[in-house]
Amino acid sequence: MKTGIFEMEHFEGAYPVIQLFDMPGSQLVIFTDADTYQRFADLFKQHMDRFQWEVLDNTRGKWRFFNQLYKAAKKHRLDIFYLNTISDNHLFYAWVIGLLRIARVVITVHDINCMFKSSWSWRIRPLFHHMGKKAIIKRVKEFNVVSDTMVDYLRETTGRQKLVHNIPGAVFESEQVSLTIADHIHLVVPGSLDKKRRDYHQVFALLKAAEAKQLPLHITLLGGYMDEYGKAIIEQARSLSLKYTRVTVYDTRLVHQDEFDKQLNAAHFVFIPSVIDTAICFSIPEVYGLTKSSGNMFDVIKHARPFITPQALCISATLGSSCYRYTSIDQLTEFLQELFQKKKEYVSWQQRALANSKEYTIAKVRSRNPTLFAAG
Repeated sequence: MKTGIFEMEHFEGAYPVIQLFDMPGSQLVIFTDADTYQRFADLFKQHMDRFQWEVLDNTRGKWRFFNQLYKAAKKHRLDIFYLNTISDNHLFYAWVIGLLRIARVVITVHDINCMFKSSWSWRIRPLFHHMGKKAIIKRVKEFNVVSDTMVDYLRETTGRQKLVHNIPGAVFESEQVSLTIADHIHLVVPGSLDKKRRDYHQVFALLKAAEAKQLPLHITLLGGYMDEYGKAIIEQARSLSLKYTRVTVYDTRLVHQDEFDKQLNAAHFVFIPSVIDTAICFSIPEVYGLTKSSGNMFDVIKHARPFITPQALCISATLGSSCYRYTSIDQLTEFLQELFQKKKEYVSWQQRALANSKEYTIAKVRSRNPTLFAAG
C-alpha cells in the first residue's frame, strides 16, 4: 500500500502520523515544503531516508504550487492521501482532490466549526474559503481529529455521514525522564506566545501568588513570538522583580526542537493555561477540548509528563489521572505549595503520567484505528 502524507504547518502533528503508517509492506511519500522538511529532519534525524519526499515550492504562486502538488501526487498512484493540515486555499485543495480520484482521502480537522460551520459572505476571501470547504466536505468521506474529546462532536456535526478517525497528535515511543522535586518546582508552558491559545495573565498571576508565599517556582515559556503581543509578553516577563520565583523566556521566533524536548523532559508539570473559548478562523467560535484541541496535550503524551489545566478545559479521560485541574490561581498555588512540602508525592504523579502515556504507543493507536492500520 502506498500512502501519501501532506503537511506544511503542523510538522510535530504529522510526525506520529508518519510513524503510524510506517508498517511492513507500506510505502510512504511525504509532501511538504522546504522549511517544514527541515523540521522533519530535526525529528527523524538519520531515519529521513526511510521515506520518499516530495519537497514542493510554495514561493512561486498558488496555481504553480497546486499544479505541482497534483502532478507529484498523481505520479505516485497513491492508495491513501492523508492531508494533515489544510488552513487555506480550500478551493485549490478540493480541485486537486477531485482531479486525483484517489480511493481514500483523509483530512485532519483541527478546528471543526471552522471547517463545517463557515457561512456565506459578501467578502471575497471568506466567500472563497466557504466555497472551498463545502467542496472538500462534498468530496471527502473520511476525517480525522487529534483528540478523542472531539470525536462525538464531529460525528454529530457531519450527521454521521462521514467516517471519523482519531489519530492523536503524538505517540509515546521512549522512556520517561524521571524527576524529583528538590529546591524548586519547574512548570513549562509549551507553544508560541499566542493570546488566542493561552492565557498568559494566569502565568503572571501564578508567579505573583508564588512569590508572595515564598514558593520557589520556575516557569518556562517554551515558545517563540510571532507578533507584538508575543514581544510584549517577553518584555513583561523580563520586567518582573522576583526573589523566590523565576521565569524563562525565548526571544526568538522559533525554539529549536532539541531545546524544546530538553525543557519538556525537565518539567515537573506541563502547565496549560488554555483559553477555553476562542475564534481563530474568520471569527468562527471554537471551544478548546470540544471543537479544537490544544497541541500541548501531545507534549504531555510524548514526554509522559503530569500536567495542569483549567477545570473548564475538556481533556481525554485517558489522561485524567495525571492532570491537576484548577478553578483559581489561589487553588493552584496552594496545590504547588503543598506538593513542595510533601515532595515524595510527586512520584505518584509521575507514575500516573507514564501509565497514561503508555496508552498512546504506536501499537495501541493502530489497534484503535483498524480501518486505517489493518495491516499493522
